[in-house]
Amino acid sequence: MKSVIQRGFWALCLGLVAFGNSFAVPQASAGIPDIPPAMLEQLKNMSPAQQAALARQYGFELPGNGTFGEADSSTIGKPGEELTLDSRVQQRLVKEEVQRLLAKEEREEAEDLEEPLKRFGLELFDREISTFSPVDDMPAPDGYRVGPGDSINLYLYGNEEVDVTLSVNREGQLILPRLGPLSVAGLTFEQVKEVIEAKVASQLVATKAVVSLGKLRAITVFLAGDVFAPGSYSVSGLSTVLQVLYAGGGITEIGSLRNITVKRRGEVVATLDAYDILLRGDTSGDIRLASGDTVFVATAERLVSVDGEVKRPAIYETLPSDTLGDLLQMSGGISASGYAKSASIERRVPGQLSVSRVQVDLEDPEDLSQALFDGDRLVVASIKEEVGNQVVLRGAVARPGGYAWFDGQRITDLVGSLDDDLLSETDLSTGLIVRRTGIGLEIEAIAFDLGEAIKNRGGKPDLLLQEKDEVLVFALPYLNESYQALIEATPEIQPEEGNTKERRYDDRYELIRELVFRLEAQAKS
Repeated sequence: MKSVIQRGFWALCLGLVAFGNSFAVPQASAGIPDIPPAMLEQLKNMSPAQQAALARQYGFELPGNGTFGEADSSTIGKPGEELTLDSRVQQRLVKEEVQRLLAKEEREEAEDLEEPLKRFGLELFDREISTFSPVDDMPAPDGYRVGPGDSINLYLYGNEEVDVTLSVNREGQLILPRLGPLSVAGLTFEQVKEVIEAKVASQLVATKAVVSLGKLRAITVFLAGDVFAPGSYSVSGLSTVLQVLYAGGGITEIGSLRNITVKRRGEVVATLDAYDILLRGDTSGDIRLASGDTVFVATAERLVSVDGEVKRPAIYETLPSDTLGDLLQMSGGISASGYAKSASIERRVPGQLSVSRVQVDLEDPEDLSQALFDGDRLVVASIKEEVGNQVVLRGAVARPGGYAWFDGQRITDLVGSLDDDLLSETDLSTGLIVRRTGIGLEIEAIAFDLGEAIKNRGGKPDLLLQEKDEVLVFALPYLNESYQALIEATPEIQPEEGNTKERRYDDRYELIRELVFRLEAQAKS
């Protein structure tokens, strides 16, 4: 940003010099920063060639050598001739050039800051935001299978009171006080409770038992494939596939989220598709692991990008059975500003040197059923930002802007009241309707008498409006000169926001100049 401010400053200085030594700019009123007189004098002493070279160094051309903002060399004059261009126009051109440079730099910075698409779902294993917690504190499910290393809390009450913690030994037995050994290895926790309660009820008179799980055993699992830290891990006996993946740092950029397998004694016992959890909240595939299990993450076979006007732009992994419609659902569907009929797929076809583009209609069931290929990139365009069913009110009015158009709408439907809709400086003698003609963007200007239209509401002077009309209402002509004279007389007071000197309407000159420019642009020989 520093470089563009410097460029804008030099553009301003060189522009002032190029417009002539006799040009005095009311800098404070224009919102232009003060320029040291010594610097202006130094620039004036440069030859035209030196000034032009310095201008080109900062990315623009001076008048007479090319273009400067919207200035035309024919209006500036030839070298050596006295410049007669109105000083306010000169000042405006300089300001516009600085603003153009600032806007260009901001666009370039925004493009540089635009982040590339990311793989959907990999943030699940982001250690900074993950909500995975240790599983030792979780209540054990009744289906948990007890094994060597697990602890059982046993509390007896009644005729006898005992509170002990028992561990399952290597033979898979619990040694119950006064009751002897009890084999529990391989039984579910629910079955262990039933066995202990039945044994206590049959052998101890008027005594009951309360059984709970204590510290759980650790199991050893192996993590392999496209993960950040493959290897052997000692985890809680309640750990699931995703928890082990998190312990291993997560899946790499090329790893599959949809083909995660669990192998037990060499055979695949489960396959996890993480998209079931991410998109549908279905955790049934996230099974609990047993000691000796191997969690294997395969390499992703199909990665497809979705960009543009969708709710969740990202890189998605697709299965061979997934269609374009499935991909659209993964991305959350088209956003409110997306145009379904204007989408395309950029496809890399094997054997071809360039990318092919396939046009698709995302509302056509036939297009939505087509297959996807690795490397495809779906781009959804946006709708036209221009509002269709509106008329635009501009100029010296209380509330300029767009208004909804309806059949039979007239000028007084927009500005029907002198007190409520117009300003004290509004010129009631004239106005213009800018209307599109034909099938292109050509326009015509239709004059009307604003005062007569308000007097004869609904009559002939109150013209009917068409869709996309622009209604221009002007300020009194003398206000342009009066406003400028007021600013020049009191340069210490700037026309900032909230200041009484700030105009409340578009400049009459600007409105007419823009209209003339549009009419000239459509003129034919």
